[in-house]
Amino acid sequence: MNFSSPSPSQRPTQFWNSILFAQGFRIFFTMAGVWSVMAMAAWLLLFQTGISSMTLPISWLHGHEMLYGFTAAAAAGFLLTATPVWSKTPALTGRPLQGLALAWLLGRMGMLFSWQLPSWLPALADLTFLAGVLTFIGPTLWFTGNRVHRIFPILLGLLVLGDLLFHLEAMAWTHDTAHAGLLLGLNAIVFFLVMTGGHIMPMFTREALNAKGMNLPFGISPALEIASALTLTLIVLADLFFPRLQETGWIFLAAGLIQGLRLARWHGLRTLQTPLLWVLHLGYLWLVVGLLLRGLALLTGMVDASSALHALSVGAMGLFTQGIMARISLTHTGRPLLLPTVMPIAFLLLTLAALVRVFLFFWRPELTVWLAGSLWIGAFVAFCVVFLPVLLTPRPDGTPG
Repeated sequence: MNFSSPSPSQRPTQFWNSILFAQGFRIFFTMAGVWSVMAMAAWLLLFQTGISSMTLPISWLHGHEMLYGFTAAAAAGFLLTATPVWSKTPALTGRPLQGLALAWLLGRMGMLFSWQLPSWLPALADLTFLAGVLTFIGPTLWFTGNRVHRIFPILLGLLVLGDLLFHLEAMAWTHDTAHAGLLLGLNAIVFFLVMTGGHIMPMFTREALNAKGMNLPFGISPALEIASALTLTLIVLADLFFPRLQETGWIFLAAGLIQGLRLARWHGLRTLQTPLLWVLHLGYLWLVVGLLLRGLALLTGMVDASSALHALSVGAMGLFTQGIMARISLTHTGRPLLLPTVMPIAFLLLTLAALVRVFLFFWRPELTVWLAGSLWIGAFVAFCVVFLPVLLTPRPDGTPG
């Protein structure tokens, strides 16, 4: 597939204003894709050397950057692009968007070089970014007229709180709050994936199947949706206040079963010939597996808690995020929904990374971390090779955006 390359005659200021900051997805998907490679490479280096640039464990630094760096950037790109569509309002562009991107970038550089900087600096940048996204799109989403959209400002607020809890301990202002902040961020992103998946996956799948002459039912079960929101809310509260309470494992098992029932209604097996669809269904399946494994880890102790968390982060977040970024990048730059062969391979590399990290960690932990991390890097290098030219060039039809 031939994606256009930047025009040599294009002026830098024109590129800066009318392309990179023309829509939120362009800058934030670009940064998310690049950072997913850099952050994972940095983690493997730290894992090998044991050197930490913070007083907190290096695994927590790794978790923070994958949640509040990579995934938060992808979520911001999605919301900044979807909000104008949902609310029929102008998209955030220009200086405000540049300010958000700068705050995110300063946060990443601050975390990367934190041993040379005062601990409050990356905290300030991180929190400014998340609070800025919430400030710019929160009121708009709250008043779109669709009550479902109100969950997204709440989830952004949870991300702000989780990041604050992490940085308070990193600055030695509190004790035992960083891990709670990571769990809160993880659960907010899981909730985000559930709400986003429930909105877009049935719609995208129905459209694709209808085009093939398959008119299948995609009815919404109100009872199932209420149970979904209720169990996820209980998970957020349980992990925040009772993170090691064994009985909360039943809530995770219930949540996993409910999400499995939702997924089963979306006809995922019918999408195997469409990579842009099956990657979302596969990512959602990992979300189901991750919730079930977290329940089993709490109830039985026979499942490694770290492996259960990585089913949600590597499997669910990795696949779902890459699939959404790919689809939005094509749709909002006016390109056909077709992928070069390397992208389904990238999706499979992420799947292998999740399988290795989750189910082989007990075998040889060091080798497993290196193998899973290398597979992740390979998958996102492929994403960057394919989609940076898409994100950093004008729309082929010449229209803005």
